[in-house]
Amino acid sequence: MTTDARLPLMTLQPAFNAGNAWVALLLDSEQPLDSTALAHVLKAFALAETLAEIPCVVTADPLSIDPALAADLPHDRLILRFPLAQGVDPACREALSALRKAGFGLMAAGMPGDDAALAPEISSLAVACPGKTAPESLVNWLRRLPGPHLALGTTDTVCPGFCKIHWLAGHTAGMTTPAVKGDPTARSLLLKLLSLVTRDAESAEIEALIKRDANLAYKLLKLVNSVAFMPGRHIESFSQALVLLGRRQLQRWLMLLLFARPPGCETASPLLPQAAMRANLLESIAKRKGMSRDDWDHAFMIGMFSLLDSLFGQPLADVLTPLHLSDEVTQALLDGHGPFGPCLHAVRTGEGAPTAALAAALGDIGLSHEDWGASLFEAARWAVMVSKEA
Repeated sequence: MTTDARLPLMTLQPAFNAGNAWVALLLDSEQPLDSTALAHVLKAFALAETLAEIPCVVTADPLSIDPALAADLPHDRLILRFPLAQGVDPACREALSALRKAGFGLMAAGMPGDDAALAPEISSLAVACPGKTAPESLVNWLRRLPGPHLALGTTDTVCPGFCKIHWLAGHTAGMTTPAVKGDPTARSLLLKLLSLVTRDAESAEIEALIKRDANLAYKLLKLVNSVAFMPGRHIESFSQALVLLGRRQLQRWLMLLLFARPPGCETASPLLPQAAMRANLLESIAKRKGMSRDDWDHAFMIGMFSLLDSLFGQPLADVLTPLHLSDEVTQALLDGHGPFGPCLHAVRTGEGAPTAALAAALGDIGLSHEDWGASLFEAARWAVMVSKEA
């Protein structure tokens, strides 16, 4: 069993395309992964399984990675990211060649000069995107290599792709502007429904409110009639649908719908996968801390609702007031206090690079690097699945 002493602290961030969809995961660590750590992540954290859904860029030391680890992995879906200095060092050529032949993708981090002797096995670059001021030498390299190229630390000033940047990195890339476009009336209806479910209103009252919105009613019936949810059954009434879903699943489904892409929108919902990942990650932490089933639900709700201020473009307290949530939930969201406040702080801190602040936050809630890593990948897989369905 790998222990914290051998397993570096890690974080898992998304990479977006120009349409706000998650197109890759970025596994960063306080020190580059070697073969032992990477093998553990592939097996114990089910990274190999994750690669079937989405590629992953891993910070690694190419000189300490066994090419055999690529056996049975989807070709080019696991991309090793390493410093540009190793990409131009002749002493690294043999190792890079072996890794490329085995099926790893190779990404050099840094801006090569015009005359850089970059190893031919490298197909991608990771750069701190300078936006529209990208130097010509960088643009030439981005056009010369097939990619996918990764822009790190992107802002809303990033250029619209003329330089061949394919992926934008980080939870904040292009998604933190207030009031994500959508129908405010439909979202207000969803908040009313959530309020009814939270206070355990009568099913007839919930059903009547659902029937007021044709799009919402359609999505409910589509959900319960999906093969994944209820194979072999066809549900035609809302009362049947509500019984099959149950209050707990209905509540979670409504929370996800708040962040879903509005009808007619061509780009993905940028907040949905992040809210889903926060929710699943907080729930996983609650489970690992031995909390009750009700606490799992509270943790999930805190993760989903922690982005409502960005969704509505309003102070979070104003959005939460009509929902009449429990004290534990509101304390965590508004003050960072209560049993869930430190957990939410750890999750937010973990949405960037692995830092001493994250290590301290995990220590405060008694979560090991091992449990944190396992929870990260579990949450990321679920967020990717949810974003594809929305």
